[in-house]
Amino acid sequence: MKEDTMICQRLTEEGADSVMLEQYKYYQETGSIRGQCGLICRFRRKKSEELKKEKEQLACLDYMIARVESPEGNNG
Repeated sequence: MKEDTMICQRLTEEGADSVMLEQYKYYQETGSIRGQCGLICRFRRKKSEELKKEKEQLACLDYMIARVESPEGNNG
């Protein structure tokens, strides 16, 4: 039971909404390991996509910084 509480806490810390948490708790109560795993896997895919987009945004910012810092980029 302590591990289940820890998982809910971690999901909350990672940004899971109340609907997802309630669904996870329902799977806990009903003993649906498959449901718990599926929910966590879907959440992981969602977070992975968000991180991918954020990495692309950072790469774009890095490119802009490099352009501004380069001698060719300082024409103004």
